[in-house]
Amino acid sequence: MAVNATVLYPAEEGATFDMTYYLKTHMPLVSEKWSQYGLQAWKVIQLLPGPDGSKPYSVAALLTWESADGLSKALKGDEAQTVFGDVPNFSNRSPIFLMGDIVGSS
Repeated sequence: MAVNATVLYPAEEGATFDMTYYLKTHMPLVSEKWSQYGLQAWKVIQLLPGPDGSKPYSVAALLTWESADGLSKALKGDEAQTVFGDVPNFSNRSPIFLMGDIVGSS
């Protein structure tokens, strides 16, 4: 069963995020390191304020995996250190990482 990993970057005061680096360097690195574990696709979303005007997160990355097992192996593999070690190159905040089974889509 396919799974999704959602990575959220905070929009709190003082947070920085380099979208150009993220799209041109970090996400290709993610693909290079994690495709072998079943990473199928990724999308990056620049988030807007919600209906109440709040904006707790600035960026979301949605990563689709073939299986939970593949995602688990990627997170435990040596490549994870390289992927997560690259975060300070584009953000001064640690992301929130959410995972779950894809149970429906259109």
